[in-house]
Amino acid sequence: MRSLKRLVYLPKKDRSLLLEAAFLIVMVRIILRCLPLRNAQRTAIGIARVWRSDTPYAPDRVIWAVQKAAPSIPGSRCLVQALVAQALLVRYSYKPCLTIGVTKDDRLQLEAHAWVTNDNQILIGDHESGRYTTLLTLGS
Repeated sequence: MRSLKRLVYLPKKDRSLLLEAAFLIVMVRIILRCLPLRNAQRTAIGIARVWRSDTPYAPDRVIWAVQKAAPSIPGSRCLVQALVAQALLVRYSYKPCLTIGVTKDDRLQLEAHAWVTNDNQILIGDHESGRYTTLLTLGS
């Protein structure tokens, strides 16, 4: 209830971006269950481009919306957040890259992580990305 109250008091353009991010997170969760990663990426970008907006958002606002919406949607881990961030950034004419890296944890099991960069700057998924070995990079 408290989150809903905060949503109402946000400026209209922030509320709109936050709702778009939440919707896209739900869609990406469904898409990832049905499609291979590359096809899921293309589909997410296609869905993001459908919305009309006169407001060009800066990358930090897009990341803000994704990070605010994700905790309220179960299962929206780093890959989902990275795909959504990339799709929204492409929508606003940026050229982000999604990177997936792997490392071994303390029990020698593979651990994966996804992050998004734009102009060689990590925008989302920065935590300890340096300890991962890049497995795959997907441009937009």
